[in-house]
Amino acid sequence: MLHDDATVSSVPNTSNDSQPLTPWFDKATRVAFVFLLGGCIGWLYEVFICAPLNGVPIDLGHGGLGIPFLMIYAVGSVVIELAFGLGRPQPHAYIQFLESTILATALEYASGLTMLHLLQVQTWDYRIPGWDFLVTSDGLICLRASLTFGVFGLLQLRGVSRLYEYVARKNFRTLAVVIWVLVAVVVLALLNAFVFHVIDTGGTWH
Repeated sequence: MLHDDATVSSVPNTSNDSQPLTPWFDKATRVAFVFLLGGCIGWLYEVFICAPLNGVPIDLGHGGLGIPFLMIYAVGSVVIELAFGLGRPQPHAYIQFLESTILATALEYASGLTMLHLLQVQTWDYRIPGWDFLVTSDGLICLRASLTFGVFGLLQLRGVSRLYEYVARKNFRTLAVVIWVLVAVVVLALLNAFVFHVIDTGGTWH
């Protein structure tokens, strides 16, 4: 009898609340989770780390969305997840670091060039003390920023993915509801910012 009880207690939780409706919905929710965390962590990084380090006053309205969120970090996190994450087998950490560094740098440079030449605005410029080592002539990318993004990518692929899997196993449906409601909040904030033309995609220094 004790053997039977032990066998039953070792069976993983397979209740409906802990199971995604379909595999694609699980992947979509994982990407949305990464999107939210990337945007929030990017905002915290620029407001409370980059700004003080560079003598810039802390601006809680940074980003122009009215919420603590930076879209460029969110998009970068999604791109890294789609390219290297989604539950794929993990290579060595240094490979993930290099992959994240290269992909994030390419994304940042493409975004900066698009805004600079199509929209005629430059949201960030790394040609300042502390960031100007191996910086491009237009100030859009530098070694220090690229390495930072590589670290963020590594933490995402190693830590955020595990966090998502842990919480999803507890109660996937509750997690999914919270995530998609927050995504809707971000979308509404983004639409509002576009209407009033106050959006800032990122960057502490103008």
